[in-house]
Amino acid sequence: MKKTLYLASFVVGSAVLLPVSGWAHGGTYRGPGDTVPPGAGGAGGGAGPSTPGPAGPSGPAPATPGSPSAPAPATGGVPTGNVGGGQLTTEMLQTGVDLTLWTYWWEFNKDPYLQLKAAINKTMSTGAEDFFSDRGKTKVKETLRPSEELIKQQIVPALLATLKAEDNNDIVTGCMMALAKIGDTKSETGESEFQQAITPFLRHKVQEISETAAIALGILANDSTVQTLIDLLEDNEAGRDLVNKKEVDYRTRSYAAYGLALTGKKTGNLELQQKIVDALFRTMESEKTSTRDLKAACVIALGLVPIDAASAYEPTEGGKESKDGKIPRIYRRGQIQALLEFMQDRKQHEIGRAHVPTALARLCEGLDSERFEALKKDIVPVLLTATTKEAKEKDEVVQSAVYALGLFGDNDGDKLDKDIRKLLIDAADSRLNEQARFFSRIALAFSGARAGTGEDPGSGIDEVRKHFNEQLTKNTKGNIRSWNAVGAGLFGRKINDSGAQLEGLGDALRGVMANVKDPKEIGSSAIALGILGESDSKKVLQERLTTKDEEALGYVCIALGMLSATEAKPQITDLVEKSKYKPGLLKQTAIALGLLGDKNVVEKLVGLLQESKTLAAQASLAQALGFIGDRDSVAPLIAMMQDKSKSNLARGFAAVALGIVADKESLPWNSKIAVDLNYRASTETLNKADTGTGILNIL
Repeated sequence: MKKTLYLASFVVGSAVLLPVSGWAHGGTYRGPGDTVPPGAGGAGGGAGPSTPGPAGPSGPAPATPGSPSAPAPATGGVPTGNVGGGQLTTEMLQTGVDLTLWTYWWEFNKDPYLQLKAAINKTMSTGAEDFFSDRGKTKVKETLRPSEELIKQQIVPALLATLKAEDNNDIVTGCMMALAKIGDTKSETGESEFQQAITPFLRHKVQEISETAAIALGILANDSTVQTLIDLLEDNEAGRDLVNKKEVDYRTRSYAAYGLALTGKKTGNLELQQKIVDALFRTMESEKTSTRDLKAACVIALGLVPIDAASAYEPTEGGKESKDGKIPRIYRRGQIQALLEFMQDRKQHEIGRAHVPTALARLCEGLDSERFEALKKDIVPVLLTATTKEAKEKDEVVQSAVYALGLFGDNDGDKLDKDIRKLLIDAADSRLNEQARFFSRIALAFSGARAGTGEDPGSGIDEVRKHFNEQLTKNTKGNIRSWNAVGAGLFGRKINDSGAQLEGLGDALRGVMANVKDPKEIGSSAIALGILGESDSKKVLQERLTTKDEEALGYVCIALGMLSATEAKPQITDLVEKSKYKPGLLKQTAIALGLLGDKNVVEKLVGLLQESKTLAAQASLAQALGFIGDRDSVAPLIAMMQDKSKSNLARGFAAVALGIVADKESLPWNSKIAVDLNYRASTETLNKADTGTGILNIL
């Protein structure tokens, strides 16, 4: 059954509503005003019709953030348009979506900066100076998170009973995703109740339900699910038996790859991690189908499962190697070596190759400085070469290389780091493709703020500061100034957290905020000031609460929440009450109040939910309660999920919201995938705007 839902999906920079043809997997949320950027990459394959259900938010948790996006599946009669690399899709032309806007980067990377669940469920015990310390984690004490007793005795039984009793796609997928996010404890025999409840749905005749079961098992992340997910990934006899089909379709196989990544990232079992890595490489190298989804999924997944060198023998240059000089791929250095070869193989499609740079950066996270610098010397020259005119690289690969250079560079005087900074500084006015230029603003912030261990430490800080100041004061308009503002905010915050002093950057950003008129620039300046975290910015932001543009106004509210501007609480509260029929703004203002520690906002939303009559309002309010809900929102959400007088979609959203409220993790499950990802190198199973069936679209 097809549904068309208008959920205040604002196209960036306009008040146009984007109709979403159906919802899937328990709700979608990505991009400004819930608009998910269409993909510029892969094509569909042989998936059967998929009847969408509800959706939710996706998000991430890194030291330095990034992004995602996707093409269209050949399912349910949805037009796929032209999804060739770098080309405008039919979807993009119809909606007027501009994927170069800063808002897409923010929506895919915001979670580590907002730390929303920590703000909602816990009381800060440290000052704002800890906002970005320890990768954005704050020291907190428990307050309003649902207790384990409440979760086990009320939420879980309600979800399990609903899953068993219902057959609607929206409700079934919403319940499976909620249970997976909550997680269960295994019995003495090692069996998982949730795993037993979810696994049979792999055989479901509806593709959406079957593939959701696959990713739900990955989110559950039990060691015992690994072989099941490998069987699905490899489309072997056991995998086909699991889905009761002659073959495992490419969508389910791709979802299994992402599920293996989530399980491999969580498990402490080295042998299991190596088994996962080996299966991902086998599939990446052997896959011959016409879709790009599987190879891209395997590359992304490999970046999330670094083999821990501290707990296993890892060969180095002088260590044990095979006769051809290659290190086994089940070691971290071997993973990196194999991925570099894949990236440089022009016979491979650019969408898969474009995800290698971020995967390489993720594989190098957590290493000691000596090992990191050794690997950096192997990787960075390849990334730098990819950006040159002579390389004639595809746009998506160049974009990813530029972004990843920011994840490897630092602010010391080593030649490699100086080369990185020069490229990123020059990129503001360079011949690079437009998206690569914009990504360079974020990359420069990361590399300019990261302390190096080489020659002349900190020598690049002033160079980067001057560059951002010049860029902000230039008479530029539109996208480039927005990206410069966000980059400057990131750079300033990270430098301030390191104990160094930056002069002028905050004043420059406040000057931009006071003078810009374009709603896109109001929004970017607001978020930049929120990230920068200087209390002096509260006044200029509060003055912008009269902004008429709903999207820009929402970002101003979020920024005030990030700055703990309690003096703005009455104005934002008033906006919540006036946004009853403006779901996008309602969500942003509610989140802002959550960040400000307003415990009454949940009661307000529950009241609105009980009064709401329209499907759009019910779904939006359920999502908002999921994002900012605490233990007080549990009872009304359970009641909504069980109320058969409500629409199936609204009930599905209620299930999704329960999973978010009781989530075992502090950040959205798919933030691990989304952060620092190049959303312009997309496949339909990664990010799909119109149906919400990409991995990054699922709440």
